[in-house]
Amino acid sequence: MDDKQEYLRWLEEMWDVQKFDLQGSTEREEERTEEVLEMFRGLARLSKRSVEPPHFPPHDPSER
Repeated sequence: MDDKQEYLRWLEEMWDVQKFDLQGSTEREEERTEEVLEMFRGLARLSKRSVEPPHFPPHDPSER
């Protein structure tokens, strides 16, 4: 089977999946995808913040 035939078979399978979408699974996948993307957007926003590390006094082993 050549690449063109494989691609056409894959395209046909994808069409069948969309055509026979049972109980809105595609919609659920899209919602879940959006949730995951929003989580990554939040992480991106957090990573752009400038955060100073907390200052701790040096450890003194004699203070026990």
